[in-house]
Amino acid sequence: MHIKNNAKMTTLSKLAVAATLVIFIQIDLIGNAHALTRFNNCVTRDANNHGTLSLADVENCYDTVFKGAQDADDDGRPLGLLR
Repeated sequence: MHIKNNAKMTTLSKLAVAATLVIFIQIDLIGNAHALTRFNNCVTRDANNHGTLSLADVENCYDTVFKGAQDADDDGRPLGLLR
């Protein structure tokens, strides 16, 4: 009896860990979807305010929403990568 209870607890523990990982991955994916929505809203807002949309407006929205974009070198590669 004791061995069966340990096996059940081990199985339940593994299922709980797997479910937790799935939830964290889904939360991360939802965050990325919200970032795309914020980017689209920013671009749309700039286009509506100015009546036109320039590449500078798009780049500004991109840099605002996706914070890591500001860390790029002039050659377009992220900072800190080996050359």
